[in-house]
Amino acid sequence: MRIEQYGRILSFFFLALALFVLLWSPAAAMKIIVEPGPAELPTDVTYIDDEWFVPVWQAYSPVEFLTIVLLIHCPLLAVPFEIVCSAGVLAFLGYRTSRHPLDNKKRSRIYACIRDHPGIAPVEIARTTGINRGTIRYHLSRLRGAGIVSAVNQGGRVGYFQSGYDATSKTICCHLRNGTRREILTLLHGAPGITQSEIADDTGISRSAAAWHLQRLNADRLIESDRDGRTVRYALTEDALEVFSVQEWGDHDRAC
Repeated sequence: MRIEQYGRILSFFFLALALFVLLWSPAAAMKIIVEPGPAELPTDVTYIDDEWFVPVWQAYSPVEFLTIVLLIHCPLLAVPFEIVCSAGVLAFLGYRTSRHPLDNKKRSRIYACIRDHPGIAPVEIARTTGINRGTIRYHLSRLRGAGIVSAVNQGGRVGYFQSGYDATSKTICCHLRNGTRREILTLLHGAPGITQSEIADDTGISRSAAAWHLQRLNADRLIESDRDGRTVRYALTEDALEVFSVQEWGDHDRAC
């Protein structure tokens, strides 16, 4: 995209320069001198024998013909000031659009916040960076448009990630930003096959609350259950276990 923009700008510049030279060259500034006809010829008679038709490409040189055509289709080219201003504006716009998305200081801060806190929500970004939410929404749209960050909606909560995270990693990160579910996932990773009652006792929550969090994790296919008689045991799925094995989940700020 940048190469095409620069190509159009350079083409326009050279065309404008050529027209400027043509318009200000001695050939373009030639004077046409009209002399009166002989006095003995009457002025109210048309002499057909003295007239002949000449094709337009013979009446004008190629340079003059090209100049006329260009001026007919774009009269502003006749004004050098307009040419210079237009070329300057196009060059400025091309420079602005060709800048890297992270050249903006606030956008770079937002990206760094997302990189260090995967799955972070816009409200948390505003709290961390001190940038107002409207500005954050604008810069997030620019970052997403550039393919630098992506978003995932998990349970009505939107979390942002830098590029490179797969779907399972994004889902785990969103759950890890909840303190209770982070403890549950840590327990399931360290002690697969743990029961709902054991999860409730280890995390200090009620059994109904533990059941609700387990349902959320099961809905996102992060855990699986195995019934052993009247006892139901829970463990991480293979995909979730693989993500936990690859990532360093101990540092929540750097991992999730």
